[in-house]
Amino acid sequence: MAREPLKPAYVIWGEDRATIDRAVSRLIARVEREGGMPPERFRASETSSEPVVAACEALSFGGLRLVLVEGADAWKAAEAAALVGYLAAPNPTTCVALVASAAVTPKLHAAVKELGGELQYGPDPKAKRGDRVKWLVEHFRDEVRRAGGSASPAVARAVVDRVLVDRPDARRGGVAPMELAREAEKLAAYADGQPVTAEMVDELVPDHPDAKVYELADALVAADAARAYDLLQDLATGEDPVPPIVVGVQLANRFRSLAQAQALGPRVSADAVAAATGVKGWPARILAEQAGRLPPGAAQRSLARLAALELDLRVSSLRDLGRTRDDGERLVLEAAARDLLALARGARPAPGDGR
Repeated sequence: MAREPLKPAYVIWGEDRATIDRAVSRLIARVEREGGMPPERFRASETSSEPVVAACEALSFGGLRLVLVEGADAWKAAEAAALVGYLAAPNPTTCVALVASAAVTPKLHAAVKELGGELQYGPDPKAKRGDRVKWLVEHFRDEVRRAGGSASPAVARAVVDRVLVDRPDARRGGVAPMELAREAEKLAAYADGQPVTAEMVDELVPDHPDAKVYELADALVAADAARAYDLLQDLATGEDPVPPIVVGVQLANRFRSLAQAQALGPRVSADAVAAATGVKGWPARILAEQAGRLPPGAAQRSLARLAALELDLRVSSLRDLGRTRDDGERLVLEAAARDLLALARGARPAPGDGR
């Protein structure tokens, strides 16, 4: 931005919120260096684009004006229409910057790109998982270097594996890049000028608390019984076992999104899933792929089975089986996992289960 004249409009978007914030800060600083006033700020979730256009068109007596719109991906096409029209002949004394975690509406995006002002920070929302992981590994290494340290690709991958969770029901943009930036700063400070080591990662970077539950959901959808039962064992043991009721609730959240995706029909696109669920980017692609992989209606039946699991864990006498109540709850959870695996294979739970 500093090496060329400012453009009348920018869209600054992507999952890498830390880099986006730095880009916005540089833009604000440049406008002020060139004699402009502090930015006028809007939130797309709180207003349509008409007030933004009014601010852009207002006469400026103090030099260049900067108008910032946060969360611009919240606008629907009709809400963004006024700004699309404005960008056909923008005010030369105003720079409008649209900040977003996901892509803005296609017409608005095209109008800004026509003016040459797109800045994307983060992996391609439609990238395959391997490409996404590669981007995150390099992102972590860049953030460590920014903090004055260094990390090998192997160490960076270990951190990514601990932080990254492909959770399709997550609605916060930029979770993994932001968490990686925080971990990079922490590890670089701890290393104090030395390369970050695997031992430092083991000591300082915790596994994501929800990671194994999301892995369990993936195993259930894939009908991978061996993996599912291994994960159930991991969840039940260790220094901090996860209560079965928590596992059930998190699985229900995942299958609720899957059921919404399946209801859209066969061969659903990631864009259609995003529009229906609010889940965007890579997580929406996961939902679309898994919805197509499951037998028709299996996600909704799985969601009903998980509702029954929650009831069983709260009031059923089944939870009293075993030597302790914990044993009984684990048994109830494993029975539900067995039924979910059967549903993923296209079968139905055993008639005696009453599901």
